[in-house]
Amino acid sequence: MDPLYIKMALGGLAVLGSIGIFFGIGLGLAAHKFAVEIDPRVEAVQEVLAGGQ
Repeated sequence: MDPLYIKMALGGLAVLGSIGIFFGIGLGLAAHKFAVEIDPRVEAVQEVLAGGQ
């Protein structure tokens, strides 16, 4: 194989990997910032109503 193709393949892997890491960190930060706490009363009502179906 030509060394140019190997360099291009490794460069592509590096670019795709860095994009994946960037979006992964961004999604993690967004999930942490926009997290919603669940009201315990909602869970209690769902437990009571779960058998009513």
